[in-house]
Amino acid sequence: MTSYLAILAAIAAVPALAVLLLRVNGAIAFMSLCLGSVLVTYTASDVNTVLSSLMGKGPLYTDQWVQLGLLTVPFFLSLLFTKGSVKGAKAITNFLPAVASGLLCALLVVPLLNAAMQRQIHSVPIWHQLDNAQTAIIIGGALFSLLFLLFTHRHRGGEEEGKKKHGKHKE
Repeated sequence: MTSYLAILAAIAAVPALAVLLLRVNGAIAFMSLCLGSVLVTYTASDVNTVLSSLMGKGPLYTDQWVQLGLLTVPFFLSLLFTKGSVKGAKAITNFLPAVASGLLCALLVVPLLNAAMQRQIHSVPIWHQLDNAQTAIIIGGALFSLLFLLFTHRHRGGEEEGKKKHGKHKE
């Protein structure tokens, strides 16, 4: 049971730590997991059909891997594309979206694992707490992400216009 607790902890902690250590925008990471969930929900069966016909394997063989790929590829791409985008004091406010990303990752990945592993993780007591907190994690993560984007990516029109005007006078 402790090995499955470690697996669950890794599924949640690795994404959160990646966001924090790589100074990735946690809001974008959280929303990329949401995008991955939408991709799994609406495109997994079609992608699975295409891939299983190309590989010559049965759909059941590729389904789990297709779903995990569709879920995680947007997240990994957001890590790659926004690496180092959070600097200075913003790193502190990025903590909550990063933690929400890790918890959401666990909530979304565990149901896509094979049935035996799911049963073992579901037997871990902390899974029940995480599963019961799913609504709070999703709503809180969305709220923290939107607030992080709002407060860290404001367009300061006055400053930009002032710089442009000043630059024009020098020409």
